Amino acid sequence: MEAAHNRGTMSTWETVHLETESTAERSEESKDVKTLGLDAVPEQLHAEFHVEAGHLSEVQMNHQRVLVASGMIPESHLSEIEPERRLAWMVDQLHGTVNPDGLTIPLHGADDSDIQISTLNDEAQRQLRITVKETGHDDFLRILPIPAEAGDIRAHFINGRLHLRW
Repeated sequence: MEAAHNRGTMSTWETVHLETESTAERSEESKDVKTLGLDAVPEQLHAEFHVEAGHLSEVQMNHQRVLVASGMIPESHLSEIEPERRLAWMVDQLHGTVNPDGLTIPLHGADDSDIQISTLNDEAQRQLRITVKETGHDDFLRILPIPAEAGDIRAHFINGRLHLRW
């Protein structure tokens, strides 16, 4: 299975250290990133606009409903063209949120010892693998595309939520 994701490359999955509330500094969580003035990056402004524009999600939902009713898979070709949309869809299915500098996924009921996070850097794109182990059940595994410009991945598990920042 892992070889299918590597596509013949010699890249390997690298483990991401998961911090808990006791190991994370609360001051980092309390920082509120605001984009003001000329220091703002266009991609960050665009992401903030989509977060604040609630009416767009209603339009997208209605559009998706029409496509599904007509038997079409909603915009599946866009996930190949724009991996950011694929990431947003996958995080949305997990009831999480995408932030300009990362994402947050609720994992209520899981312990930090049950969560394993690793990254894969290959020529095509960067990927993030999240594995949640549960006794008596198959592992929950998701592989998410992450933006190529994302820096080092920092993972925090606080109050049943997995916060990933880059």
